[in-house]
Amino acid sequence: MKRQTLQIGSALLATTALSSMAAAGTVINASSVATGTTLTPIVLSSQVFGGLTPEGITLGPVAFNFDFTNPLTSKFTLQIDSTNSDFNTAATVAQGLYSESGATLQAATSFNACTVQVLTNRIILADCLDESSNAASVIDVIQVSGIVFDEANGLATSGTTIALSGSVVGSVGGTFETITSANVISAATSLTSAVRTGTAGTVLNTSTPPFTQLTGPTVFFNLGSVVTSNPGALATDLATAIAAVPSNVTSGIAIQVTHNVLTDNAVVDIEVATPNSAVVTRLPSAFNGNVASFGSFAVAALNTLIQSFDIDITFDGSDAIEAWTAGTVDVTFSVGGAVNLVAPPAVTGALASLSRAGMSVQVNTAQSSTGAGATFNSLLRIVNNGTVAGPATITVVNDATGAALGTHTTASIPTGSTLQVSIPDIETGAGITPDGGQYGLTISGPFTGYAQHVMFNTVTESLVDLSGFRIGAGANNP
Repeated sequence: MKRQTLQIGSALLATTALSSMAAAGTVINASSVATGTTLTPIVLSSQVFGGLTPEGITLGPVAFNFDFTNPLTSKFTLQIDSTNSDFNTAATVAQGLYSESGATLQAATSFNACTVQVLTNRIILADCLDESSNAASVIDVIQVSGIVFDEANGLATSGTTIALSGSVVGSVGGTFETITSANVISAATSLTSAVRTGTAGTVLNTSTPPFTQLTGPTVFFNLGSVVTSNPGALATDLATAIAAVPSNVTSGIAIQVTHNVLTDNAVVDIEVATPNSAVVTRLPSAFNGNVASFGSFAVAALNTLIQSFDIDITFDGSDAIEAWTAGTVDVTFSVGGAVNLVAPPAVTGALASLSRAGMSVQVNTAQSSTGAGATFNSLLRIVNNGTVAGPATITVVNDATGAALGTHTTASIPTGSTLQVSIPDIETGAGITPDGGQYGLTISGPFTGYAQHVMFNTVTESLVDLSGFRIGAGANNP
């Protein structure tokens, strides 16, 4: 341990211990009475700085306490450094010197003021001294006020911080201690948004007609939600917080849904709804293929900006709902009023998928019972390899046009067994008058299994397996 002795004129000053490894002081809020209070950085909106010219951004004034580990009784100089900004050299920086009583600041009028010099990259408080005759009186804290930061253009990026650090040095050299770097200002986006993916939907093959409703049963399906939030009090400078007025942050919210379910014939509409009953609906006629856009959410029409925007699909309850993979949603914000100069960042997230429950198999080129079908008889073999018995539902469409012709329900098929159904039986059960054409068949049931399409040639008395000719594919297709 080394010790430094300072002498001015004939006065021998008290000594301050110097260590070969300097102690570390801290930066804390100037408003803190208890000097040990942890510093909380001032949070600024990055959308304010993103709209300004990168150079010439000025922030201030502001005050901080520099709390020393050593009780200083010798003349010293405090050097303050900044990270990610410069100091405004035109600023009038003042200082107050304090002792500590426990964790409480005690002003000492006998402390001699420091000589202040503000440079671009450093503030120097030189020749600070305790002139008290009281031997117990020491300098523990310097409160520096009026600091103005300059060239803080990095705050346009959310997550960027401005930090203060420094060192305490003696008048004849030697470091008393360092000031540990502390973040004093941080930039954050003034509005964040996230996408909550809805629970995957299951379309029921046991509904009537099959696959026209989801689990519940219901014709309503939530694809997901967009949730907006504010990370906290955001200032536009070092003193003024953004008022809790949505238009200060954004003037509007646009939501674009991209999901193949929008191409499903069973879709009635898609809507975006908020808790305050603001609902915007899009009908299929407004879809751009598999895309539905919502650009009409004006913030002024909302009770609050911080809420959930639910994305919901309604089905008609009569057309069969297909299985669809997950989609996406894109959320963009427009620029707010005079406060935020650029829009909050956009966000993209996933939306829920839809699958069919039980067996769902499709085949085509099934021959009508008349015309060519009189010679080439189509037979359908349905296999139940599940654990429950149940009937199969056969939906018939015109194989050329896709027009729905009718539905036939078979007898219950026991587990582990096969039921063979002829085209005449299907036509009779579905109420179809044969026209000599071909059919497309959708076979569904409340069990796992598959279907086999076999054609019997009545002339050659031979069988041909046409199971590979299908208008659909899936896990239940062998």
